[in-house]
Amino acid sequence: MKKLIIILTITSSHILSAQDDEMIPSYKYNTEKVTISEGIELAYVNEGPQDAPVILMVHGLGGYIKNWYPTIDGLKETYRCIALDLPGYGQSTIRDFEKEDYMQFFANSVNEFAEKLELNKVILMGHSMGGQVSIVMALQNPKWLERLILAAPAGFETFTEAEGTLLKQFSTASALMSHTEEQIYAAYQANFVSMPALAEEMIQDRLKAKEAMWFADYALIREMGVKGMLRHSVKEDLSKIKIPTVVLFGKNDFLIPNKYLHPSLTTSQIAEIGKEIPNVKIKLIETAGHMLQMDNPTSFNLAVKQLLTY
Repeated sequence: MKKLIIILTITSSHILSAQDDEMIPSYKYNTEKVTISEGIELAYVNEGPQDAPVILMVHGLGGYIKNWYPTIDGLKETYRCIALDLPGYGQSTIRDFEKEDYMQFFANSVNEFAEKLELNKVILMGHSMGGQVSIVMALQNPKWLERLILAAPAGFETFTEAEGTLLKQFSTASALMSHTEEQIYAAYQANFVSMPALAEEMIQDRLKAKEAMWFADYALIREMGVKGMLRHSVKEDLSKIKIPTVVLFGKNDFLIPNKYLHPSLTTSQIAEIGKEIPNVKIKLIETAGHMLQMDNPTSFNLAVKQLLTY
């Protein structure tokens, strides 16, 4: 049970919002905002040649723009790198959005974002929950989407109703709000084979967030994100993805598969589920955990460059 608590705790990392200025993260890149439906502001960074191919980066549960720093740094000479904060994260609007299906809500938000910026021929890159959101997006075949990169995507691994109930019990807003500093540090460590320096900065962001007035709203968004991933199954629809797709997993992923509920499964076996996508390339990144783009950015960025050439 302790392992399950640690696994679920890591999803609570990196949370900040634009509600309290002293609590929001400061990004090293210039940050812009765009307003979509319901007055929701989405924060984003936009680096690299503006006429280059676009990679649009979508973070995972508990993530934010900083998760993509090493990716942007490694790809911005060749690609226009756009990373956004989903609603409820980073510098974007946070509140109770009162949505039934958060995977669809996030996908709709990404779609509006791309249309507002008039993006075209986009390479959509999603990590973890962001990967599942990106799959939902790809299945809707928006005219602006050309390729898909799924980094340790949620949605390949599935859970029984009983397993889902257990996961939700350990993913409530109240559970998130009760996490101690020790649990937060343990959660970050579980993401990596070797903790990068940037992780300490994100831990400090997370500790500040715990004291913010908006933290309860964020905690509810996190809870609804878990429920959304369990509710909005995508595995059975992978064969319907029509665009070229790249699937990347860290070989030492501690999160996927769930080590408590599915101890006999391996990350390689989960990655192989990606073969259900008709036009797919799959690669496991050596010496990398769940946060593979941060854990081994050199290998991750090289794989992206190589696999986008096919």
